[in-house]
Amino acid sequence: MGIRRLNHAVLYVSDVERSTAFYQQVLGFRPKPAANPSRAVFAQAADSDNDHDLALFSKNAGQQRAGVFSPQGETPAANEPPAGLYHLAWEVDSLLALKRIRDQLAQLGRLGLEEDHGTIRSVYGHDPDGLLFEVTWVVPADELQPADRQQPTRVLDWAQDLARFGHLYPSAA
Repeated sequence: MGIRRLNHAVLYVSDVERSTAFYQQVLGFRPKPAANPSRAVFAQAADSDNDHDLALFSKNAGQQRAGVFSPQGETPAANEPPAGLYHLAWEVDSLLALKRIRDQLAQLGRLGLEEDHGTIRSVYGHDPDGLLFEVTWVVPADELQPADRQQPTRVLDWAQDLARFGHLYPSAA
């Protein structure tokens, strides 16, 4: 048995309420009721039945164990190399959903790379703390061409992909 999906991610953030608003407004996460929403929030992805897909914890709120985010804000010891998250990848169900998120990120000045990986399309963005994340759409298997599996990563061509995959979204025409 292998890993099926990302179950949840926990991020330490500088302002839980600000980050909650960002993840809710841009990516559609639904925050669950919280006893202290300025210190910790758990949220579900828009179409998820998972208990929570994302948790946002306030930095130095006492729950950290060591390293850069120590409970009392101590400087890490020389033998504690800084560790961090590179990025998380969230999957959406359509190219149109990916484009909508891409446009929101651009509008907020938080859009990073836009890449065509052959079998998936990805946009990268940064949250209010500068944490990198990826939002990806997986090309349906019956839409893949042999060249898609061999292609090196390149800049995503929205016009080309919207024309190529437009038939998947007849109500958007």
